[in-house]
Amino acid sequence: MTEQIYYNYWGTQSEEHNDYFYTIGTIAQWIGYALIGPAHRPYTTDIVTRSNISVLQTKEKFGTPRVYVSFKGDTHLEDAVHYRHVYKTAINLFPQYERAIRDGMDYSEYLIDTEEELEKFFTSRTEWVQRAKLEGEISNEDYLSRISTVKEEIEFIKKVCGLA
Repeated sequence: MTEQIYYNYWGTQSEEHNDYFYTIGTIAQWIGYALIGPAHRPYTTDIVTRSNISVLQTKEKFGTPRVYVSFKGDTHLEDAVHYRHVYKTAINLFPQYERAIRDGMDYSEYLIDTEEELEKFFTSRTEWVQRAKLEGEISNEDYLSRISTVKEEIEFIKKVCGLA
């Protein structure tokens, strides 16, 4: 396990890591460029974007690399797989900042690697719905609708993470 370097607020970093926030900002920019970065079409010199992901903003925020993105409906699965690949690559390139990278992600569920992690995610997504149902705060119809939505999300995540 690589020792993690992580600071939340400006001015809290040690002298040894005085460039921490600059580095995190650079990682955010790298992730943003990698999400939309150019690729060559096979057997041609044409350069195209790698995905239909729109990168809206990149920055350091509270010690994490923040990359705000938007997905298009018709290519969401392919783009989510690409998103996963880019973040996995960032973690491999900057392992000492893995915690910061994961904490800054909008879609950290796309990094799920095992069925156990997926089950834990499902439980976290449904806990409050089940509690609200038991306490009579939501109707049975609303409960079933929300559980169905979470199950659809789980099926999508399985495809993104290669667990399907």
